[in-house]
Amino acid sequence: KPLVLIARLNSLPGKSSAVIALSAAADKAVEEKEPGMLLHTFDRNPSDKLGFVWTEVYANSAALEFHLQNPDLIKYLTDVNPLLASFTVELYGEVSQAAVDMLEATGTPTTHYKTELGFIRDLTCN
Repeated sequence: KPLVLIARLNSLPGKSSAVIALSAAADKAVEEKEPGMLLHTFDRNPSDKLGFVWTEVYANSAALEFHLQNPDLIKYLTDVNPLLASFTVELYGEVSQAAVDMLEATGTPTTHYKTELGFIRDLTCN
């Protein structure tokens, strides 16, 4: 089942341009190498000029696990972390324990919001 990951980050003062540049390179690499990533956006917080949000929709837990093993993502996390004041992740949906464990192993504070109810529409074209 598809799942959602929201990553909230705040750059250090004077580091926003570098964070955006690193994020643009990561976005391009993910688009090229991760077919299980259905949506991948990097948005600026309108009330905090240093705040950004990654919104990611994965086809399933295997796609998230693949993402977490992508060398381009590992490089991004290594390069961007020294430029950040904070970085947290929220997971929404049915996520495998293996994927949660892999994400937590990155050292990023993570909260998994487990689904209580809801539905997923079939978005395939007929």
